[in-house]
Amino acid sequence: MVRRMTKEGFVPDIATFNSLVETICKTEEIDFCIDMYHSVCKLGLCLDINTYKILILAASKVDRTDEVFRLLNNSIEQGYKPFPSFYAHIIKGLCKKGQFDDAFSFFGEMKIKGHAPNRLVYTMLITMCGHAGRFVEAANYLVEMTELGLAPISRCFDIVTDGLKNCGKHDLAKRIEQFEVSLRRV
Repeated sequence: MVRRMTKEGFVPDIATFNSLVETICKTEEIDFCIDMYHSVCKLGLCLDINTYKILILAASKVDRTDEVFRLLNNSIEQGYKPFPSFYAHIIKGLCKKGQFDDAFSFFGEMKIKGHAPNRLVYTMLITMCGHAGRFVEAANYLVEMTELGLAPISRCFDIVTDGLKNCGKHDLAKRIEQFEVSLRRV
């Protein structure tokens, strides 16, 4: 429908476009949605933050990291301040590809640019570090998030302490357990 509309020179309104893209993305036709995005941009459709939210999530799920960064940069160029969830999806995509240094750098840039990470972003980062066996980094992010006043979920503490114990870092695991107790006042 959108393809026919764009071929005939008609540009759908943003609500129609977002609805179609969201529905099509659910069928995992991500490349088609990205092609539609490029087509309507050429025709002058002014995209909104919801468009970027839909496409960034979809592209990150299929490991289209380059496209995710392009979409993020386009959204910033249009004056939108990205949601922290944008960053969580990008960080997860980088970590899934084993690009942890890139994910850590991106996370650092996010903070430098004034885009404060939220609990979701930290939880994603801790979880991905845990899945990759990077428990010291996960512990550092766990402490950092509490310093910002964000309360980690219990699962984050479990990932870090269990992982540290399994890799022989019992002293650090014990300190993290004590830290959890002091935070929760259990």
